[in-house]
Amino acid sequence: MISKKIKITILLNLVISLSSFSIDVYTPKAPPSIPMLPMEKNVTLHYYQNPHTEVIPKLIKNQGGVYVIPTNLGENLKKKGLELKLLGVTSQGLISIISNKKIDSIKDLDGKNILIGAQGSSPDIISKFLFKSNNISPKITYRSTPEVAKLMMMQKGDNAVLPEPMATLVLEKNSKLVRSIVYKDQWEKVTSLSGIPQVGLYTTSKYNKAHSKEIEIFMKNYKKNVEDLKKNPSKFIKLAQTNFDIKLSERGY
Repeated sequence: MISKKIKITILLNLVISLSSFSIDVYTPKAPPSIPMLPMEKNVTLHYYQNPHTEVIPKLIKNQGGVYVIPTNLGENLKKKGLELKLLGVTSQGLISIISNKKIDSIKDLDGKNILIGAQGSSPDIISKFLFKSNNISPKITYRSTPEVAKLMMMQKGDNAVLPEPMATLVLEKNSKLVRSIVYKDQWEKVTSLSGIPQVGLYTTSKYNKAHSKEIEIFMKNYKKNVEDLKKNPSKFIKLAQTNFDIKLSERGY
C-alpha cells in the first residue's frame, strides 16, 4: 500500500512537472509568436528571417524544437520525406495589399505593378492563388518583406503584399497609403473558408515522441494565450513592442 504522504508527494511532483517545461521555438518576429511571449520562463525563442536557409537545415538534421513556418513549406517537406508533425495552424491569413491609391476590386490589379516579399513564401503562394482565381496577372517584383515595407513607406511602390504586423506598421508610418485588399475576405469569396491556413507549428516526429508531455503543455498554454490576446490585445502588443522592437497597433489584430 502506498502511504498518504507518498501519494501527496507524487501529486505535487506531477503538478510541478505539468506547470514547468522547456521548449526551443524557432520563429520569425510575427503575430504567430506573440502568444509565446508571456511564456518566456519556459520557452526560448530563436528568431529567424529566412526559413529556407535558417530552418530547413535544422529540420534536415532532425534538430529538436518547435518550428513556426509556412504550412505550404511544412507540407512540402513532409512530401519530400522529412518526418514532421503539424501541431497546429496558428495564423489565418493576416495579409493585405497596401496601395498608393485605393483599389475597389482585386481585379483592378490586372497588369499593375505589385511588390511581394520572398518568392515562394506563404504571401507569394496565396497571392498567386488569388490572382489565378480572379483571372488577373499583376506584374510581380520580389524583394524581402522589410524591403517591401520600406519601399512602400517611401511611396516607391504602387502596390505591395504585406503580412501583419508589417502592413499596419507601414500604414502608420505613411498615412497617404491605403489598405486596398484584405486577403482573408478574398480567400472566403473564392474558397468559402473563413481563414487562410498560412502558418503552422511543426516539430520533428522524433522530438514529438521524446517530449510529448512538454509539447502538450506548451500547446495548451499557447491556445490559452491566443484567447487572452483576443480579450486583452494591449497586454500582448506591449510585449511585442519590446521583443520585436517595432511599433504595433491593436488595429493589426
